Amino acid sequence: MICPDYLQPTFLILTEGVPSLLYYSHSTAIAISLFLGVFVYLKNSNLYASRVLLLLSICFSTWTFINLITWTNNASDIIIFFWSFFGILYALICVLSLYFIYAFIDKSSPSTSVNLILGLLFIPIVLFAPTNAHLTVFNIPLCGVADEGLLYTNYYYIYGFFISIWALIVLVLRYKAASGLLKREILIFGIGIEFFLFSFFLTGYIPSLLTDNFFVLEFYGLFGMSFFMCILTYMIVKFQAFEIRLLGAKALVFVLWFLIGSLIFVSESVFTQIVAIITLIFITIAGYFLIQSIQREAKQREQLEVLTEQLGKANDRLKILDKMKSEFVSIASHQLRSPLTSIRGYASMLAEGSYGKLPAKAEEAVQNIADSSMFMVRSVEDYLNVSRIEAGNMKYEMSDFSFKDTAEKIVDEMRSVALKKGLILIFRTDCSSSGMIYADVGKTRQVIQNILDNSMKYTPSGTIKILVHDDLKKKKITITVQDTGIGMNKETQAEVFDKFIRAKNANSVNVTGTGLGLYVAKKMVTEMKGKVWAESEGDGKGSTFHIEFPLIAGK
Repeated sequence: MICPDYLQPTFLILTEGVPSLLYYSHSTAIAISLFLGVFVYLKNSNLYASRVLLLLSICFSTWTFINLITWTNNASDIIIFFWSFFGILYALICVLSLYFIYAFIDKSSPSTSVNLILGLLFIPIVLFAPTNAHLTVFNIPLCGVADEGLLYTNYYYIYGFFISIWALIVLVLRYKAASGLLKREILIFGIGIEFFLFSFFLTGYIPSLLTDNFFVLEFYGLFGMSFFMCILTYMIVKFQAFEIRLLGAKALVFVLWFLIGSLIFVSESVFTQIVAIITLIFITIAGYFLIQSIQREAKQREQLEVLTEQLGKANDRLKILDKMKSEFVSIASHQLRSPLTSIRGYASMLAEGSYGKLPAKAEEAVQNIADSSMFMVRSVEDYLNVSRIEAGNMKYEMSDFSFKDTAEKIVDEMRSVALKKGLILIFRTDCSSSGMIYADVGKTRQVIQNILDNSMKYTPSGTIKILVHDDLKKKKITITVQDTGIGMNKETQAEVFDKFIRAKNANSVNVTGTGLGLYVAKKMVTEMKGKVWAESEGDGKGSTFHIEFPLIAGK
């Protein structure tokens, strides 16, 4: 506070002889807090955190302005009037800071119980603010306070300290629960707001306990708010807090420009003024390039968002087209299966002589018709299965049966076809159980047939070994199909069970494959709680396929 030797100030605060640091600290704190609070609110008024920040900046600016009045005025009645608001505003600043933590991190206000506790403790601060319990007399001749109510002062400062500790606990708990980028945001935000709360507490409370010479600490305590606002501005730029990154960059440049520019007018040192001017020029140039860079990034982000939206629409359209394709394939396959079945049936009857003895050349032609129709029937069945799988309409009739016996029967059925191709099928078993599994018999037969058929297609000559073996410890039974065919490289092994995938060298031995047999087998086995996989030492070194199912306990 100033003494009666100074002139009565105009507009409550403007007078001669007051230290320039007083005006600098107060005006800077007011300007920065109000600017950022109003700025964030106007750009995102619907955000709860924006509204709390605005109230916090208004309360802090009001407290700072009142503090400036008490420092520059020499009328005791004016000082006593404004002094009565210090406790209320200080408590409100602390409460709003806590609310801002909840709003910024949790996107909501504290619980009802928290509000009740804060409200009940706040009531005495309001009730005793205009009474002698707060301040009785301000002694102008002594340039100091007389009869200040230390009990009241201690109460509202302890109230603020209690909230600061509460805020710290909330920040620590949220930090531990968070992960990734949010964890870093909470850390930076917490440092800023806790620095403000504790610096505001210490620079206000310590002078109230000690001599009047320590009241100058209040000048420096106000810079805690400037630091916190700079932290918020950094978060706006770095983490897009409040969703206003570009405007946040402009705010950061303005705040720095204001802080450095103010030194030119408050400093009495010519050297300091020169350094401030040079720094101001540097900030202006760096700020310009920073804003330009963020503008380019924002433009690229907007373009990326547009492309993402377009890609999303295209993806939705592709899904629709894929569904239409599957429906078409399903319908077409159904329509094709009936005539193909008829062709296959009549070809078989002709080959068996049901319509009389055929010439030798005709027999060969009829057999070709039968073989081609068989291939077409299997291809149509694959297409139908793919359509059912992708539509989620594949039905499974689960039952208990012998996996070992089923595999042996399928090998016997396909041995004649293999012999026609010059291949030898060798079937062996190494089972300690009856090989009972719980699955769909028909689907399991189809899976084994697809695996065997695949090996026969891509084995020009040689032997195909089929081994059924079980592991009672693991309760698994496996059929292994090992051929001496064209083999697979690592790339093909990784994708051989994908839809429409065939090895690069497949056409050298077989041109009729559709790339669907293994895909259908994989899907069926997986749905029946089994497992299928392929192995190969490389191109030209044969392939080995494994089909594994869980054994039924006790069987």
